[in-house]
This record gives sequence, C-alpha cells and structure tokens, in this order.
Amino acid sequence: MQNTNEINKKSWNAYQETYIKAAIANPDRNYFEFYSKGGVGMDAYEPMISFLGDVKGLKLLDTCCSSDAWQAYSWHNLGAKVTACDITPKAIEIAGENAKKMGLDIEFVVADMQTLEPIADGNFDIVFATYPVWVQDFFEACRTWNRVLKKGGRLFLFADHPITSCISENSMGINITKNYNNPTPDWYDFFDGTGAADRIGGFSVDLPSVENFWRISDLLNAICDAGFCIKKVYESFESNEKLPSDFSVIAVK
Repeated sequence: MQNTNEINKKSWNAYQETYIKAAIANPDRNYFEFYSKGGVGMDAYEPMISFLGDVKGLKLLDTCCSSDAWQAYSWHNLGAKVTACDITPKAIEIAGENAKKMGLDIEFVVADMQTLEPIADGNFDIVFATYPVWVQDFFEACRTWNRVLKKGGRLFLFADHPITSCISENSMGINITKNYNNPTPDWYDFFDGTGAADRIGGFSVDLPSVENFWRISDLLNAICDAGFCIKKVYESFESNEKLPSDFSVIAVK
C-alpha cells in the first residue's frame, strides 16, 4: 500500500510559499496587524469553542497548522499555550518566522498528524485536529491524538461534512456526486490549492495528491475505539443552505 501521507507531503510542501501569499493577500484583514494585535479568526468554530470554554493556560496542539497558521495564532490569542505541527518543513519554517515577527510565543514542530512521532505522550490538554481527508489511517490518528493528551484531555475534530462531500445542491435540487458507502480515496494528478489561493487567481502544483474519505461512522468509531468518550457533535450550516457544511466532534480521554 502506498503511503498517501508522503504523496501529499510533497505537494503540500511545494504549495506553501504561494499559500502564505494568498493568506496575506486576504482583503478582509491585514494579516500581520490582525494577529499581532490579538485577533481571533475562529468564527467557523465558535459553537464548539464555546463548549470547550476558557482555554487560557491550557496546552493545545494544533496538528495541521500550514504556513499561514491562523488557527494556531488564534488559539494563542485566546490564551492557550500552543504547539503547532505540520507535515511539511516549509510550512513550519514560514509559520515560525511569521510568529516571531508578530511576537507570538508558539512552538512549531514538523510532524505528521497521523503519527506525531516527535510529540511526547500525555502532554496536552487539547488536541485540535482539522480536515482528516489528509490522513490515510484515521484510526491510527485517533490513537495518536489520545496518546499525546493528558488524562481528561479533549480532542476537538473539525472536518468537511461527509454527507455534503457526496452531494451537491443547486437551483434544480440535490445531486449525488459520490457513493457514500464506497469510502475509497480520490486520486488526483495535481494539487489544486485552496480557497485562499482562489481569491488571488488560483494556484496548483503538478504533483499528485490524494483525498481520503471518511464516513460519519468511520470518524465516530475511530474516536471511540481510541478510548475517547464523545461529549459533543455539531453540524454547521452556511447561511441559506439546506445541507451541512462542516462536522465537529469534542471527545474526552
């Protein structure tokens, strides 16, 4: 079996310098000024952050920060003691340099979110894990996240909603785009960037990429099998949409 994490690592690493340019070019805010002055850009996570409560002084691990690291910066500005990981050295290099420029005290570590091999056991109060499409073995990832948490520590998982990944909605109704009961990975000949890049004209790299598909049952079973107790599940909706956009879970070790 091919290691799809390594395939994605090469594409993601090649993308980072353009990705940070896209983040900085966001017309909605001045990137450096916003985070250096305590900005928190976490609106999409607000319902679950409210459930987590005050994170001041808590040790938090961001498992997939990327070069823009806006989630890590936001957690820091909420008062957490943040360690941020990414599978690519380039992402960690850029994020670390920008954090220093903004005076943000964050530890950055190169690590695959599935294994977190450099990260010690039982060291964190919160693990923040996003977008498991990049994880080849979600069951191993959940065991890893359990490993690095303290007893009573919490996992906060945020993902694109699996149902919405299989259907689309338009003026004519709902269309099925993927077989929900066939959770095979989607292979691509290129990596086509993200929404951040789309704002400045898009960007792609001519390297292969793989998106793994996890059903709701896969996500919840993996979390439970790893030894977590699920405390909260939340489905978020974009305004005026009938279908959920995101799927979040908070679970306790």
